Amino acid sequence: MNILFLGGDKRYKYMMDELKYSHKVYQIGFNDTSENIFHLDFDDIDFRNFDVVLFPISGINDNLEIKSEMGLIKMPEDIFKTINSHTKFFTGLKTNKLLELIKGYNLISFLDFEDVENSNNQLTVERCFR
Repeated sequence: MNILFLGGDKRYKYMMDELKYSHKVYQIGFNDTSENIFHLDFDDIDFRNFDVVLFPISGINDNLEIKSEMGLIKMPEDIFKTINSHTKFFTGLKTNKLLELIKGYNLISFLDFEDVENSNNQLTVERCFR
C-alpha cells in the first residue's frame, strides 16, 4: 500500500515508523524522518498514486494550509483534481474546506472512533497541565 502523510505531529511520526515496514510511506512537512520514509514536494503529488492519505488532526484551514513540524504549509488547490474513488483520506477534524475539497470521496475522521477521540482528548488535557 502507498501511504501519504501530509503534515501532522509526533503521533504521525510514530505511525510512519511502524507502517514503513509493510507499506511504502511518503511524507510532506517533517524535517527528519527515518530510513524508508520518502519526502515529497507538492509538485510530486498525484493522489491517484496513493491508497491512503492522512491529513493532520486539525485538517485543512480555509487558506489551504496544514499544520506540520515545519509550521503551516500551504497546499496548492490543483492537487485535489487528482482525487479518485479508491484513495481513502483520513483526518481528525472535518473542516469545511476539507469537506468541500474531498466531497463525494472517502473522507474518514479519526475522531469518529470513540476510543481514538478519548485518547486524543486525554493527551490534549495532559499537555495543558504541563
